[in-house]
Amino acid sequence: MQQSYFAVKLSPLYEALIPAEEDMAQASARVDEERAKAVEAAVAPRNDNAPAAETTPADAAPEAKADAPATPQSSEVAPAAAPQPGALATQDGPVIDGEAKPARSRKKAGIFALFLVLLLGAFIAWYPLSDRYAPYAGAGSIVAEVTQISARVPGPVAEVAIKDNAEVTAGEMLFRIDDTTYRMDVELARAQLDTVLNSVNSGAAALPATQAKVEQAQLALTTAIGDYERARSLEAKGVVSAVRLTQAETARANAELNLAAATAELERVETSMGGIDANNPNIRSARASLEKAEFALASTTVVAPADGYVTNVALTEGQYVGAGTGALTFIRPSTQMIMADFRENQLINVEPGDRALVTFEAAPGKQFEATIDSIAWGINAGRTSANGLAQPTTDTRWFPPARKIPVRVTLNDPSELPANARLGSEAGVMVIPEDGIIPAIARALLSFGGFTSGFN
Repeated sequence: MQQSYFAVKLSPLYEALIPAEEDMAQASARVDEERAKAVEAAVAPRNDNAPAAETTPADAAPEAKADAPATPQSSEVAPAAAPQPGALATQDGPVIDGEAKPARSRKKAGIFALFLVLLLGAFIAWYPLSDRYAPYAGAGSIVAEVTQISARVPGPVAEVAIKDNAEVTAGEMLFRIDDTTYRMDVELARAQLDTVLNSVNSGAAALPATQAKVEQAQLALTTAIGDYERARSLEAKGVVSAVRLTQAETARANAELNLAAATAELERVETSMGGIDANNPNIRSARASLEKAEFALASTTVVAPADGYVTNVALTEGQYVGAGTGALTFIRPSTQMIMADFRENQLINVEPGDRALVTFEAAPGKQFEATIDSIAWGINAGRTSANGLAQPTTDTRWFPPARKIPVRVTLNDPSELPANARLGSEAGVMVIPEDGIIPAIARALLSFGGFTSGFN
């Protein structure tokens, strides 16, 4: 009974407070709804497929009304919730702190993506244009004439006069072969020449006597022929007997034999002599043998063929060296040039005499003026012949590697070659067939690449 009494007494007051509580709940719901819309607008572009909220603050308001406690009734509407200290204000109402940052981030990402697309497009366009108007080969190298120095004659090494990687001048001794046996050969050849000369001189002394014998035999034959003719005439007249004619005929025959013998002796002497001048074959043969022995003796000393450098020296005294066997390597710096391999499509506008720029790993950041010397006429295509038939390639790749053609490049001023550059040092070569924007850009990139190469 008492509880019902209080309920009856308080019900008018409770009913008066309900409208004020309802107005406050509606105002709070509107604020929550504005905030939810702002959050949804910020999140929607990134997640358009996100499911909508099943309930909203406005939908939950009736339930809140039913459970809300009774408060004094008031005709004033509760003011809207004030923005938080870190919130941002817009035309549509308060915005939660940080909701503008995703928009700025998306804008920056779009600009960056556009930049990447433009950069990729520029790279794709630059690749074929640079190959045509400013072809570049970055795997070039310094080459020069390299000679394997060997001895002309075999023998043990008697002396090594240079060290490995030494600089030498033309005619400087590199090493020497033991010359003991070669000096003996020279003495033997000289003795043989003296023997020939003595033989020739002996024949020359006997020549006058032999010639006199021939003349005497010729005179005796002439006399015998005259006697025979007179005896035959007298025998025909009956003045002399037939016996006398026979004796005269025998004397003539003996004179002919003596002349033939004297002539043969003269020819033998003249043949043995062969003359005492340079046309004598015996003298020429003996002198050639002597010159050969002297040349072999001189060849025991191996000298540098020109100014240059020696490397790969591995000789020791007493080591036996065969004739023609490489003993060390000689590099002739005066023949140095740059060899670079260009792809076939890079050589469309390249001709001998074109201008080129060269960079060296040994000189970062520097460019050297050069000229195209020559372009190789052919390379090994890999099609070897077997039994006279062509052997096809077995490469089945969709994009086989491009074939490259060697190109020789010479520096306009060989003295500019870096002092620390060595044979085989890496070099980059850019050909400038003609001036233009693309070659200018290529030169700038080459300069930048030259500076960065120093950090390798």
